[in-house]
Amino acid sequence: MSDLRRRTALGMLGTGMAFLAGCSNTSDGTGPDDDGDSSGSDGLIDGDLPSYASMLPTTERSSYFYGAIDVETMNTLLQDEGAESGQEPTDPLVGNPVVVALLAAFGLQLLGSSAGFEAYTGNNVTADGEEQFVYADGVYALVGSYDRDALTADLENEGYTLESEGDAYAVYAAGGSDQIVGVTDNVFAYSYPNGSDSTFDPTAAVERTVATAAGDRRPKYEADDGFERLLRAGENGGITCCLYTTDDQFASETLSNDQASDSEGLQFAFDAFEGARGVHQQLGVSGSNTATANAVVTYSGEDLVDQSRLESSLGGDADADTLVFERDGSTISIDAEYGGSFATE
Repeated sequence: MSDLRRRTALGMLGTGMAFLAGCSNTSDGTGPDDDGDSSGSDGLIDGDLPSYASMLPTTERSSYFYGAIDVETMNTLLQDEGAESGQEPTDPLVGNPVVVALLAAFGLQLLGSSAGFEAYTGNNVTADGEEQFVYADGVYALVGSYDRDALTADLENEGYTLESEGDAYAVYAAGGSDQIVGVTDNVFAYSYPNGSDSTFDPTAAVERTVATAAGDRRPKYEADDGFERLLRAGENGGITCCLYTTDDQFASETLSNDQASDSEGLQFAFDAFEGARGVHQQLGVSGSNTATANAVVTYSGEDLVDQSRLESSLGGDADADTLVFERDGSTISIDAEYGGSFATE
C-alpha cells in the first residue's frame, strides 16, 4: 500500500467528523432497519446482511466495490490521542479499511464545501451514532434518517434543479457546480464527474443508488447470489470494504487499479486476492489502541483457492497467536487481533 500516511488519514478524519458533529441532530429517529435475515446457504455463509445492503445498486460492470464506516468508529479513531504518531498500516487487513476511513473523510469534506451543506444539516434527524458513510458505484452516501420533503425544498432553495424523481426519491443537480445529489427518507447521496473516467455518469449513478434505496430497483444482493453470500459471510460494523466480480476471478486490472482516487492518492492493496472472486474485510477499532480484523475470501472453485498466498500476504502486523485462517470448501476466513503493532509507539 502506498501514498497513505496515518497522520494524513487522521487529519482528514478530524475535518470530516467536525463536519458531522456540527450537522447531526439528536432525535427519536433511528437508522435504517436491517434488511437481512440469517438464511445463508452454506457453511460459513450464514450471517445477516449489512443494514445498508438495500441501497447497493446493480451495475453493468463485472467488478464491484464498496466501503462503509459508521460514525461511532470515526469518533473512536479521533479519540485515540496518540494516533498521529502511530505506525503506518502496512498489513492489508488493516490498511484497506483505513483507506475507506480516509475516503469517508474526503467525501465529507466535499459535502461540507457544497451548497447542499445547509440543506443536509437542517434535515438530518439521525439518532446520535447511527449514521453510516457508504461509498459505492462512484457515489458517496450517508445512510440514516432524513426529512425528505423538507430536504428537497431546501435543496431547491439553494438553487438545485430537479433531474429525476420517483415516489420516494429525487435527484438534483447543483446550480453553479457539477455536484449531483439524490435523497430518500434514509439516504443522502452525492457524486461528481470522474476526471479519470469519461464514461462515468454521476447523475445516472446517484439515481441508481437512491432508486435502489427507495425500492424502485433491485439491489445488487438480490440479483447476485454470490454477492449476497459474501455479504452474509462477512462481519459488519466498524469499517468494511468489499471487492467482488461476477467473473470466475478478479481481472489483474481490478486488483491493481484504485477503487477510488482523489488528491491524497488513495491506494488499496488487493494483490493477495489474486485468483479469488470476492473479498469482504472488516476492521473494528477500540478506544484502547487495539483492533480486530476479519476477512472472508471466496473463490469460484476449490482448485483456485490459494491459502498460502493469503497467509504470506495478510496478518503480518497482527498478534501472532491471534491470527487464524480457516477454510470451508472454496471460502477462506481470516481473523486477527492487533495490539502493540497497531497501537502508538
